[in-house]
Amino acid sequence: MHGITECEICKTPFKWRRAKDRKNTPRFCSTKCRYEFGHIGFRPGGNYRIAEATEQEKIERLKISFEKSVIRSEFCWKWSGYIGKDGYPIMSCNKKNGSDRAHRASWIIHRGAIPKGMLVCHKCDTRECTNPDHLFLGTPAQNTRDMIQKNRKCIGSKVPTAKLNEESVKVIKGLLKLKISYPKIAKMFNVGINAIVRIKNGETWKHIEA
Repeated sequence: MHGITECEICKTPFKWRRAKDRKNTPRFCSTKCRYEFGHIGFRPGGNYRIAEATEQEKIERLKISFEKSVIRSEFCWKWSGYIGKDGYPIMSCNKKNGSDRAHRASWIIHRGAIPKGMLVCHKCDTRECTNPDHLFLGTPAQNTRDMIQKNRKCIGSKVPTAKLNEESVKVIKGLLKLKISYPKIAKMFNVGINAIVRIKNGETWKHIEA
């Protein structure tokens, strides 16, 4: 169920969407207007049903969460909040509000919606940066080409999910040459047998010599 309604506070028409079983329509275009009305139990940044939130309310919530951790500067905008294992800053708000990564939230706040199938990429090569002037939209293929051109493709122990490092892989390849069984090697390095098989077949760590 969706429609267009005039805000009771600022009189601005706004689009809204709700579940079919919700018969009442939203009355306010944003958290600010809803707060000014004095709605009981509601405050900017507080909890509310995300299914009932308008697009303006979602963006307002994103802004509140974004401003808590962004550190603006003349160049890259740093992040004082949580940084994920992949190096990207993570939002503290619910993912359903629009984004769980701060650079994507920054694009939504400053540039608008992210088209389906598009990625928010960095011009500056600093994953932590949330400066909208340092971001651009690109397809997955364009993002991969950009990564290769800038020579920042993750290999080896630089891959966030890697359990092995370059030295251990050298040892593994030496053990494989000695005909040590896959299960024994996997147990020695606390990895799955498939990881050893992929090293043997050159599917992973092919840049490392025994």
